[in-house]
Amino acid sequence: MTRLRHDLDFLISVGLLTTGMVTAATGLISDVWDLNDFWYHTVSGYVMGAFAIAHVVLNWGRLTAYGRYRVSSLVGARPANAEGRRIASRSHIDVEPQQPSTWFGRAVLSRRGLFGLAVGGVGGWLVGRGLRPPPPIEAGSDVGVIYHQWSKPGILDALGTVGNWGQPIELYKEHRGTDRVPMPQVSNEDLAIGPPTPTTIAARRSTRTYAATPMTLDELSRLLYLSGGITAGLHGNARRAAPSSGALYPIELYPVVHRVNGLEPGVYHYDVRRHALELLRPGDFRAQVVEQGIAQEFLGTCGVVLFLTIILQRMRPKYQDRSYRYGLLEAGHIGENAYLAATSMGLGACGVGAFMDDAINTMLGVDGVEEAAVYMVAAGKIPEAA
Repeated sequence: MTRLRHDLDFLISVGLLTTGMVTAATGLISDVWDLNDFWYHTVSGYVMGAFAIAHVVLNWGRLTAYGRYRVSSLVGARPANAEGRRIASRSHIDVEPQQPSTWFGRAVLSRRGLFGLAVGGVGGWLVGRGLRPPPPIEAGSDVGVIYHQWSKPGILDALGTVGNWGQPIELYKEHRGTDRVPMPQVSNEDLAIGPPTPTTIAARRSTRTYAATPMTLDELSRLLYLSGGITAGLHGNARRAAPSSGALYPIELYPVVHRVNGLEPGVYHYDVRRHALELLRPGDFRAQVVEQGIAQEFLGTCGVVLFLTIILQRMRPKYQDRSYRYGLLEAGHIGENAYLAATSMGLGACGVGAFMDDAINTMLGVDGVEEAAVYMVAAGKIPEAA
């Protein structure tokens, strides 16, 4: 019976150690890669808890005896039972000299030996996986392919969390000292106006022909709000219309206004926190935007062009090499929101990815490195059907 108890205790200890290591590894992976629903971590945690409870139940007598011994030692009394005497005298046991073969067998078969083997084996496996040769990249591959291959996650990417990827920066950009134009508030009643979502999705098309009729300020306000505006607050951390990895929101919106009633033409920045526009450069930029958009004339006949920029440092401290991937995904989310918002109001929209980066960055007043333009979306009134 004692032998069976010892074997069971040994197996439970092994299970507790194994599940503890798995739980730690899956927890690290879920944190580094921002996996909010990583069921491997959840299951391993529950199994580890079950092993921990079994370990405590099986060793309850020894644990309570050790506790009594520690308490009695603190008050100066001698242990009152055999188990306590055994614990108290354990450090004084003389180990007899053993033959190398006997010592090796005990080291391998003991709990300490098994623990060492397990740690060494798992550590070697992690190092082997993490330090595997980089993925092969064929000669002549474009830069995008190279980046995609090198930004694939590896097991040792967790080490990147201790590297210096810079400090987190402010999630809200603002231009102090500029003229700020408050946008009309978008109410729940306003959001109820328009066709149902399935109808809007089915009707969405890229529009390249626009009417000379200006957009209204209410339409621009709704377009900005539904594209990337703050739609809810959660524990003090505002949530926006488009999803974002880690709620870091690296995308900024710069509307270049051509024709909007009640709004001076010019280059603006969308102050998302205040739902307002900051006037950066007044003036007529239609010809300049058309030139920057590779001579696509509709970029000058629409009512507004939304320029989307990415601020990578908002993501680097958390996502390191994959930040650019996530930032482009978020630009796509906002762009599609703009399409659907425009369609729901009877406006036209068209996304553009072909443009002269340096000229646009200069116009927006960004450096093209820490913040750079990645997408542009035109929106405006469409001609009435004949």
